[in-house]
Amino acid sequence: MTQNIIGHDGVIAGRIGTRQQAKVGVFGPVVNLGSRLEGMTKQIGVPILVDETTAMVVREDFAETEGRCRRIGRFCPAGMETPVEVFELLPPEDESHISNEHIRTFEAAIDAFIEGSWDDALDLLSEMPARDRAKDFLLMQIASHNYEPPEDWDGVIRMTKKETWSRDLLSGDAVK
Repeated sequence: MTQNIIGHDGVIAGRIGTRQQAKVGVFGPVVNLGSRLEGMTKQIGVPILVDETTAMVVREDFAETEGRCRRIGRFCPAGMETPVEVFELLPPEDESHISNEHIRTFEAAIDAFIEGSWDDALDLLSEMPARDRAKDFLLMQIASHNYEPPEDWDGVIRMTKKETWSRDLLSGDAVK
């Protein structure tokens, strides 16, 4: 699976090095977040993740025939201290197994998950398509905590590694 990220914010572009060995790159917080989101695509099992700012641009400025977003949850990416809302960029409804109704149901499940109402989240997730990788990720999160939110639950999924998906996720090593 190809992983993609899209961020929306200011960056600094520049050249580093000598004339003989120069490198051109971009720098800034959005670049760092983009790198973390790219690693998270592998862990969550979805092709494209975006930050909240980009998701709002998609929702406000794009027709649903161009693309859609669904909220995946509140995450604290590996190497970062501040939680961020993470969204999946989806193709138009007629090109996807995820319908607009599925998006509403999944986002209701995310709300229940964040609030610590994991039984409600499980009920809602049972309505999602069988091959929905984001649903699978959330189900593994719930199962890895024996179906009960931890006592100190704050609704944030803390990612402890920059990548790897199935092996570490199944063993519980990829997340806390």
